Parts: sequence; structure tokens; C-alpha cells
Amino acid sequence: MAKTQTARSIVDSALNLPSQKRNAFVEDACEGDAGLKQDVLVLLSQSDNQIPTDASENAQSMIGEQVGPYKIESIIGAGGMGMIHKAKDTRLDRYVALKCLPPHLTVNNQNRERFLNEAKAVSRLDHPNICTLYDIGETDDKQLYIAMPFYNGYTLDKRMRNGPMPLDDSIAICLQISEGLHAAHNNGIIHRDIKPANVIVTSENIVKVLDFGVAKISGVNMTSTGVSLGTVAYMSPEQLCSEKIDARTDIWALGIMFYEMLVGERPYKGDQAPAIIHSVLYADRPNLNMPDHLPKALNLIIDKALARSVDDRYPSLIEFMADLRKISNNETITPHSPENKQRKFDPNAPTRETVANFEQHTIEDLTKELTKHVGPMAPVLVSKAIKTSTSMEELCLKLDEHLPSDGVRQHIRQRFAANASSANMTAEQTKAIRLTLTETQLQCVSSVTTSFIGPIGKLLVNRYSKKSQSTDDLCQLLAEHVDDATDKNELIKKIKKCF
Repeated sequence: MAKTQTARSIVDSALNLPSQKRNAFVEDACEGDAGLKQDVLVLLSQSDNQIPTDASENAQSMIGEQVGPYKIESIIGAGGMGMIHKAKDTRLDRYVALKCLPPHLTVNNQNRERFLNEAKAVSRLDHPNICTLYDIGETDDKQLYIAMPFYNGYTLDKRMRNGPMPLDDSIAICLQISEGLHAAHNNGIIHRDIKPANVIVTSENIVKVLDFGVAKISGVNMTSTGVSLGTVAYMSPEQLCSEKIDARTDIWALGIMFYEMLVGERPYKGDQAPAIIHSVLYADRPNLNMPDHLPKALNLIIDKALARSVDDRYPSLIEFMADLRKISNNETITPHSPENKQRKFDPNAPTRETVANFEQHTIEDLTKELTKHVGPMAPVLVSKAIKTSTSMEELCLKLDEHLPSDGVRQHIRQRFAANASSANMTAEQTKAIRLTLTETQLQCVSSVTTSFIGPIGKLLVNRYSKKSQSTDDLCQLLAEHVDDATDKNELIKKIKKCF
């Protein structure tokens, strides 16, 4: 009882401090007592874990309802992937965390099947640092839900709100996250949405990685339209550009988190998603040096984890964990090659001739201007268009189809195109080389494509249909955005039925 009162007293004092000063205060107040410190952190997290004020009326109304064998008792939290409830498993008399997925993620059979297949794979993972799945089911109105273990503890994002974390704690947490992710990678599963909100630290100081399998259907591995700021902030360059991803995209996200734990802020900043995307893809590399009180060798780890080129990143989490352990043991870390440290991300590896046509500041200004009209898609669109553009005039022309009006197109051309006569090419001049589709055909292709790759499908269909010379060209271009070979063939087969 005395220890509990002490913990509550420390929490009351900490809550009166600015968030960035709380961690340091807790460290001093607990005087090395790990058990007391854990109690304080749990209580602090609970003070931030009230029922969200913006929780939907539907989620509130579910309290007391029965969902399958689960009786909902309260709301744990909310996010882009749906509401999470604390529920009682009436069969086994245990508590679970019950997540009901939003209908828009599973409204079509492709997404539902993809999610269920991924969930089956995740359910086979058996690792102490992975929050696996107890159960999957659906309500009478076909809404999918997931039952997961219910843990007493706090999500990492709540811990990080209090400012920088001690080095030992940060390394210990990152090692446990890495162990769980490495087990998943060995089973062919990439998380795709590693972020502090998807990591729980239990009351026993065991780290659990959440939401395996959910990110695959959420669209976060495609473009960032509609994706929350909290997700975009941890997405790798190749993920932002809808490029093929592997385990190294999770390493990037973990590198962002590790830096944030140590410094108290993310390396790539921005109040809105477009600003963060622009910073990750184009801006000069921010100064990521660690504060003076931390080992300088940490800079080497951050540089390697956050290399814009995947080939310069840690090849796997084995090497990342080995370097973290060297820091803990005061061992020397071998410096990594610095030649690519400042290289801008280039998803399409354009030729030297193509790159020479564009000055970096001009591309950055063009991206910012485009963002005003198309939102967070702008950096991705510019990056894609650069692939086949050898002049600013051609680049502006490729971006025309994404702009909302002739007036905006004219404004972009006048500001950025060096040769007005080239920049003022009309759609009629390029129509001859384009595939002509009826409105019905276009709608059919869009419907099929979005069922495979999400809302970005419609935009891609509009883009590729205007530059394809045949239906085969269109099918192949759209199929490039599907990873699974079976899905790729199925997409092509269904698109061809539209003609």
C-alpha cells in the first residue's frame, strides 16, 4: 500500500510538469527502484488513456453488447483502424482486446480474403514479443473483428509523450521490438505499420508488437491519401512511393522510433502529412546527431537504419540488434560507409541525364505548389513523373492530369516550365498516342483495380489510361502495383473482361 501511495504521489507531481520533463522527473523520483518506476509509468499512461472524446456514438453504444462470444465492457482506444474495446470472453472467462475493423476496409471480398489469409499467417507466429490473435469473427452485418490478449500496461506512444527516454530503456524496448519483428520476417510477414501506438509495454516490462496483418489491407503501403499523420511519420521512402517493400521498411520505422525515444521528437517533422512526405523524399537530410550526453556511436546506428536507399540500410534486424547490444556493452561499432548519407530517395533510379534536368530546389517548390491542389499525393506524383521526364516542360505535362482545372495547369506551367511553347502542349496533341476508353469501360477498370489496391486505384487508372497505347499496356502498368503474383494475374484477367 505504501508503495502504491508513493507511486500515485509521484504521478500527481509528474502530471503538473510539462510533458517533456516528466521522464527525467520520474527517473529521479524513483531513485533506481525499477518496480516503482514501472508502477508510475503505468499510472501515467492510464491518466492519458481516457475514453476518446471523439469516439463515435456507435462505439459507445456497443458497450454492454455481445459480439460473438465477447461481451464489451469499455473502450480502450480509437484509431484509423477502428475502435478497440475491452471485452469478456464468456467461454473462457478471460478479458480480451476486441478490435472491430471499419467497414470500408473489408467492404469487398478481395480485402476480406486478403485480411483473413494474413491473419491466419500471423496467428501461427509464436513469439513473446508479438501480440498474436486469439480469434477472428464477424458480426451479423459482416463487420470483421479481432480478439487479442488484453494486457495491463501502456502503449509506447503514451510513454513517449513525456519526452526523451533513458538510453537503457530505449535500447531494451527496441531490442524486444526487433526480436518480434525478426521472427515475423523469418515467416515472410512484414508489419508495414510499425509506430509507437502499435507497441505495448506490459506491467511485466514485456514489449508486444500489435496489429500484424491489419496494415496490409489498410492502404498504408500505398499512397498516403487519407492516412493519418501518425502513420505517415514512420513510413519508409519506398513505402510512400508505393514501391515494392521488404523487411527493411520495418527497419526504417523502427529507426524513426528509436531516434524519437532518445531525442523526444521525430527526425522528419511536419504538422501535416504532405510536409512529412516531402521531407522524407526530397529535403536535405536533417541533423540526426544524438545529444552530447549519449554515445556518439548511436549516430552510426541511426544513419544506417534511416538510409534513404534500402541498399544502404541494415540488411536485417540481426545486424541492427547486434549494434544495439554493442552500445549496451560499450563496444566499438564499425562506421558505415557515408557516401550515400545525403542521397535523396530515388525510387525509379532515373539516368544521370534525367537528373541533370532538374534542380533540387525547383522540384521542392513544384511539390509544395502541387500539394496545394492534390494534397499529400503530390510528392509521390512528382517522384513518379520524374522517372520518364527529361525536361521541366515534360514533367509539368505529366502532372497536368492530376490538376483540378485549366487555370491551375496554366499557373503551374508558367511558373515552372522553361519553354512556354513546349509547356503549353494540349491534350489533343497527345491524344493520338493514348488508349481510348468509353466511360463504362473506365468505370469497370477503376472498380476492379480499387478492389485490389484500394482508393489509389481510380487515380492510377485515370493516369495510365491516358498514356497507354493498348489494353495490354494498361493491364501491365496497373499490375505493377500488386505484389502477390496470383493477385496480379487475377487483376489482369478481370480488367480484360471490361473491354
